[in-house]
Amino acid sequence: MRITTLTACGALLATSLFATTVNANPSEPYKGTYVQRGTVVSAGRVDPSKNVGNSYFMDINYSSVALNGGISSKKFGKASNKYGQDTPEQRVSDEWVHNAYVGVGFSRLIQFQLGYGTEGQVFRVRSDFNYRAIVDFLTQTNTPKHRLTVADRLTFTLAAERYQGKHDAFNNVNWGIGLLF
Repeated sequence: MRITTLTACGALLATSLFATTVNANPSEPYKGTYVQRGTVVSAGRVDPSKNVGNSYFMDINYSSVALNGGISSKKFGKASNKYGQDTPEQRVSDEWVHNAYVGVGFSRLIQFQLGYGTEGQVFRVRSDFNYRAIVDFLTQTNTPKHRLTVADRLTFTLAAERYQGKHDAFNNVNWGIGLLF
């Protein structure tokens, strides 16, 4: 799983690097690129794969045209008392998980990230989308950051995480809302 994921990420990065125009002006590296780059600060709900209560996350994620990275902190809910001490539900119950990620993707629309944190290695697929980014991409325009309103900066976040090995009880989906800076 790790080798194929790294191979796919490397192929995606190589494709995006070689797909750029050869005679591009170095003083304007993103000319002709109609995606918004920046940092999204988001918070929202965590839906774990195990039968524990839903909880919340806080996240900061930077994305450029092809590269991205970020950090996150999430709290898992409590498991009911019906589960024994050695069950995955009790291992996840009331736990904080902190991770750092790096990855490749297409702006903020689709991101493939590998991370590491308090519960080991994690693979995450993430999307941060907002109305202004979609309109700018479809109309092939760039709205300058200083002209973005709060409504233009409002971003919806959706992510799915898969932990490796014995930490797979922490697999989750999280969704929330944030602001683009």
